[in-house]
Formats: sequence, structure tokens, C-alpha cells
Amino acid sequence: MAMLEISDLHVSYGAINAVRGVSFQMDKGEIVALIGSNGAGKSTILRTISGLEHARSGSIKFQGTELTKMKAHKIVELGIAHVPEGRRVFPKLTVTENLHMGANLIKDKQVIKDSLERVFTIFPRLKEREKQAAGTLSGGEQQMLALGRALMTNGSLLMLDEPSMGLAPIIVEDIFRIIRQINESGTSILLIEQNAFLALNTASHAYVLETGRISMEGPSKELLADDRVKAAYLGA
Repeated sequence: MAMLEISDLHVSYGAINAVRGVSFQMDKGEIVALIGSNGAGKSTILRTISGLEHARSGSIKFQGTELTKMKAHKIVELGIAHVPEGRRVFPKLTVTENLHMGANLIKDKQVIKDSLERVFTIFPRLKEREKQAAGTLSGGEQQMLALGRALMTNGSLLMLDEPSMGLAPIIVEDIFRIIRQINESGTSILLIEQNAFLALNTASHAYVLETGRISMEGPSKELLADDRVKAAYLGA
């Protein structure tokens, strides 16, 4: 059984059909990328998986459980963590307080303590700034904090929406090294990334979205070599 299985998903904003009959799946341990231009429906798919948008029709199953009628906090409890576009840290709270917000559904204090130690091991820069207000961090540090906060949920699926947005290339390299490290430790990752070259070099499998529909799919290496993908997304 696939870890995540989406079947014939339709999502609308009023009269606008943002997602039109999308079907795809991913297995445990994978990094899967969704690529496409702005407005293709990528973020809407992530927001619908995490319960922030409602599907008009179709099915989203996570480890066999149907999500489309479920509240967002229950979806987090099942093991899905969502890092939204733009990071969305709490600017007036400290780094540590932001991280604790990611663990607010966990009751076991030892689990929270262990998770915090894990995050500080992955992101030593956050440990250095643990008492600093999140709003005073650089963009790269805020992205690390958003990733760390999602890891505090102890979820098995991490959904990342544009993790490289607005960051300097050297910071992007660092963030993606950490994303691969998180995946290697057992967390599955569903990735939206505007930089298609980076996304396809990180993921094992990818889906190309155009105006709410999947137009292409396949192993990332094959899509990297495809002339249509090169022309549309890789600047070739």
C-alpha cells in the first residue's frame, strides 16, 4: 500500500477550478516533487492534503486513512507536517517557543525534549539562537526554524512548499543538504520547488502540473533529460 494516495482530486476556489482530477501516489521513504509554473495548483494540493482547503471531490488516503473529511489538527496527529510557502514563523516568539508550537499536540514531555535535541542537532544554528526572537533571524534561519518546527510534530511525511524561495544560493544548498539528511533518517518528503533543476536532482520521482492537471510524471532522472521539461522549466 502506498503511503500517500491521491485519486481524482478536484479543488475549487469559487468558480476557479484550481486542481482538476489529479491522481498520484508516493511510497514510504521517498522524496517526490511537484513542479510547474505559478498557479498550476501545487500549493493547493498540499493545503488540501493538510486539511486547510476542502476537496470538491476525489480521495486523499494517508496510510489507508481517508483525509478529505478530516480536521487539520487530526491530520497532523496522523503524521503529516506542512511547511508552508513563506515560512510563517511566529516573529515575536523565541526560536525555542516556535519549536514548541510544533509539538503542541504531543503530551509526553520526554518525547518533546528528545525532538528538541534532534532539531538542534540537525540545525546547530538554531541552538545558537534558541532565545532569540524568530522575527530577528535571517531568511535562511527562518526556513530552518520552519523545518525544525515541522519536525517537532514527529510526523512521517513532511510537505515542503518552496523551501528555497528568497534565499541566497549558498543557503539553498545548505537547506537542501538538510532536506536530504532528514529523508535519509526515515522521513518521507513531498516537495514543491520553483527551481525545477534542484527539485528533480533531489527527488526520486516527480510530477509536472499544468493548470491543475498532471501533464507528465516519471523518475526524476528521466524528466531531467526530457526535452519538453528542459524547454519549459530548466531554461534549455
